[in-house]
Formats: sequence, C-alpha cells, structure tokens
Amino acid sequence: MSLPAPAELLRHRPPAVLVDAIAEHRAGGLLCTAAARAWTWPQMLEAAAQTAGLLAGLHEGAPRDAVIAQYRDVDVHAPEHRGALRVRATFDRRVLQFWRCRFEVRDLAGHLLLAGRVALAPDTRAGERP
Repeated sequence: MSLPAPAELLRHRPPAVLVDAIAEHRAGGLLCTAAARAWTWPQMLEAAAQTAGLLAGLHEGAPRDAVIAQYRDVDVHAPEHRGALRVRATFDRRVLQFWRCRFEVRDLAGHLLLAGRVALAPDTRAGERP
C-alpha cells in the first residue's frame, strides 16, 4: 500500500511542511524522511510534531485534525544539523482525548539529534474554520 505525501495529509502548506515522505508505517509507528538542509533544533522539533500528527491521522480512533497540546522531556542532542533527517514517531499512550507519542530525530547515519514526547489533541476549533 502506498501512502500519500505528507503535504496531502497535513494542515500545513509548503514551505511549512517539513517532512517529505512517509518511509515506513507499522502498527503504532511511523518513519518520515526530511530533505537535506540546514536544520535548527526548533525546526527538527516541528518535523517531529508533523510526523506524530501524521501518525495520529493514520491511526484508527486518533484525532484526524490534531493540534499540539504539549511537548515533554525534549532532549536536544544537536542544536543544528546539516543534511537529511529520519523522523520516527510511535504511540506511547492515550490519556483522555490526548494521544501521546514518543519521537526521535536522527541523521542518515543514525545519530540521535533530538528526542522527546508530544501530546496531540483534537482541534476543537475545526468546525469554526471557514
């Protein structure tokens, strides 16, 4: 089964879409790739959040139009990186209407650049948008 491009699924539009492709989708986990460029850690964090949002959107029962509710335990192993990324998000647990995911951002050699957890929530404003 081929999955659509992240830009087709995310609410973001280029150039705000930071992940380029879904490389792997398994039960409870998603691996995305992001093109080579100069990355700052906040941009890597946003790529991780987008990957978690994609995972939620592809998982039965998770919020389809999720927003970030919380970041936790974010460890910045490299404040900057030049090159492509591999971004993995896995479901950690569900708490009420929130879906918590773990994430890791690595370079192509497998070096850990950023890790942490992100909680997603349904966008309660979804019906208010024009």
